[in-house]
Amino acid sequence: MFRVLALSLLTFVALGLSWQLASVASPALRASPPIARAEGAARGLTPAARSAGGTDQNSVRSTATGSMVVFALGLPLVVVDGGTSIPLRVPRGATVAEALDLAGIALGPLDRVSVSTRQDATVASGDVVRVVRVTETQAVLREPVAFAVKTVADPTLPVGRSVVATAGVPGTNENTYRVRLLDGVEGERELIATVAVTAPVAEVRNVGTRPAAPPPASGAMQTIITAAAATWGADPTQLLRVAYCESKYNPNAYNASSGASGLFQFLASTWRANSVRAGYAGASVFDPVANANTAAYMFANGQARQWSCK
Repeated sequence: MFRVLALSLLTFVALGLSWQLASVASPALRASPPIARAEGAARGLTPAARSAGGTDQNSVRSTATGSMVVFALGLPLVVVDGGTSIPLRVPRGATVAEALDLAGIALGPLDRVSVSTRQDATVASGDVVRVVRVTETQAVLREPVAFAVKTVADPTLPVGRSVVATAGVPGTNENTYRVRLLDGVEGERELIATVAVTAPVAEVRNVGTRPAAPPPASGAMQTIITAAAATWGADPTQLLRVAYCESKYNPNAYNASSGASGLFQFLASTWRANSVRAGYAGASVFDPVANANTAAYMFANGQARQWSCK
């Protein structure tokens, strides 16, 4: 008798629990049929994951009620296309091309793609894949052409002075460029054709070659040097210029390092040879008349090149 009562009690409790569980589960089952539940869970997967039954780097689990829960395990990254950022997850080992395909991005023939962290074809967690949209056009511009400058020696002008004899005129070219716009901004320009419209005209400049006049010498030195120039037919201005450059008109000047002496700073060997030819054999190199006349003799006979002063 006791045994029968126990079994009856257990049966009653089991029926009560079954009724409660059924009352809880029924609304969810009525609101979400099995097919709808599966589709809702799969909506969070990538196309590759859905086609593979939810195994593409994602873990899919079924609950007690039959609904599906997706645990995203793919690599997170961001695709930047112009001003739009697209966050997504991709399978491990996915390439850049696969990531762009999952983001729904199609590339044009000139478009460029870069990954911030590396240069190979794969992507990693946290990568930023940047798409640069490249368009190409042509631009035709008229641009100036610089003129050349020619110089002509002019002995009538002092050294260091130049005068424009013929003004230069720039020319004009019609240049065609291939222009590439990177995300709408000009990034590259390449010259592909040039047509001359007008030729440039060269500028001609006269450049002075006449040495500057020397400062005047003292009365005695000025007279000695100009008289020597007249005696030998030399240029008095040149003689005065060289004497000033060599000794500052000092007949007693002496260069201890080279031994050059006198008004025109003769070396001993040059003085010995040329003072005789000028008719001053045995004269002192410090004699201003002998020194000036020997220099005038040499200048008149084309030997001025022996002086560094001109």
